[in-house]
Amino acid sequence: MSTVAIRAEGLSKHYRLGAAVQHNTLRDQVMHRLKAFTQWGSGRSEPDPSFWAVKDVSFEVKQGEVLGIIGHNGAGKSTLLKILSRITQPTKGTVDIYGRVSSLLEVGTGFHSELTGRENIFLNAAMLGMRRDEVRRKFDEIVAFSGVEDFIDTPVKRYSSGMYVRLAFAVAAHLEPEILIVDEVLAVGDASFQQKCLGKMEEVSRSGRTVLIVSHNMSIIEGLCERAILLEKGRIAKIGKTQTVVEGYADAIRSQASMSIGDRPDRIGLGEILVTEIDLLDKDRHSVAAAITGRDVIIRMHYRCADGKEFRNCRVSVSVNGRKGQDLFVLSTDIVDPTPLTLRGAGYIDFILPDLPLTGGAYFFQSYIESNGHAQDWIKNVAPFSVLDADYYGTGNLCPPGWEANGVLVHYRWESSDGLERNTLPFRFRENK
Repeated sequence: MSTVAIRAEGLSKHYRLGAAVQHNTLRDQVMHRLKAFTQWGSGRSEPDPSFWAVKDVSFEVKQGEVLGIIGHNGAGKSTLLKILSRITQPTKGTVDIYGRVSSLLEVGTGFHSELTGRENIFLNAAMLGMRRDEVRRKFDEIVAFSGVEDFIDTPVKRYSSGMYVRLAFAVAAHLEPEILIVDEVLAVGDASFQQKCLGKMEEVSRSGRTVLIVSHNMSIIEGLCERAILLEKGRIAKIGKTQTVVEGYADAIRSQASMSIGDRPDRIGLGEILVTEIDLLDKDRHSVAAAITGRDVIIRMHYRCADGKEFRNCRVSVSVNGRKGQDLFVLSTDIVDPTPLTLRGAGYIDFILPDLPLTGGAYFFQSYIESNGHAQDWIKNVAPFSVLDADYYGTGNLCPPGWEANGVLVHYRWESSDGLERNTLPFRFRENK
């Protein structure tokens, strides 16, 4: 039987919202007591400005196990990792950890802008618990992994943001603890560096060390983790085999997306421009209940601006997400036309998408509006819609027998080594320009 690496029992973390108010003068104290007495006499009370970020969470992790932790924003994932990393003390409950722990929670914490990359490697590694001789032994490997060899003796204040996070992750990734706790850091850098990060995490998981990973990328969770925990509103909603838990997460996304846009409590932004509705239309701009693979479709995003205000330099974006919340593709006003966009009053933006490249199934949108670089309204997993399968390639097939087509389709052709084309199907172009 495997030895336990982490045992959490009844973990809870309570936060009070807003700054604490000090009543330093006699007048402040009298007014505060008078206000409280008045509210008590009227039967009214102030809403409780507090919440439980984590509530009664219990689980065990075996040595050498890779455990995923998933859930929506605000579900309590990061708070739980901070408790396990001993950064935050729980309000209630206990956690026992057997082994040396290293945490990759906020990449780059502890970097000094005036120091060079070389100096920051030694400084940051020491803060993360590495001995100096261990850093010297791994120095060349860390630098090579980061890809900043040519700038290693340059102060990091002159680094680009990409160089900064690559170096920071490279230091943290070369720790050798018994227990590694990782929070969304696999999303740093460009695509090639992200793949390198994923490879490093796979190497760590194969080495027999215990790993806890928080990620919104279900492919990473399914690829690395044997078990997973789904958190909802600070509580464990599901725990068990990764595939089962991820399916539970997909169900939770479906339930959240079905909520009316006006009722969504999780939207992010200043709120002076709001998304009010998202519609699916056909090429004649008639509303449709479902889109069809290979047919033209229009995604109409309705918006409403604050009364009497005009907003310049706006960007309106919508992404299409799969059933597990992953982005499949994004449409944005600034990508195909960089002309500054001004919004006022109420209106809509139409994203016209020819030959819808999606297989049949359930999908969701993610909507986003900004002005002058500030988010106005951002809603994830909103407005569910369905796509019905159709003959996209004109052959009656979408994928080879035994394979499951899922997600985005692409036009393609193939040739053999003798240079002869084996696919004579033409690429389709729209007849009506």
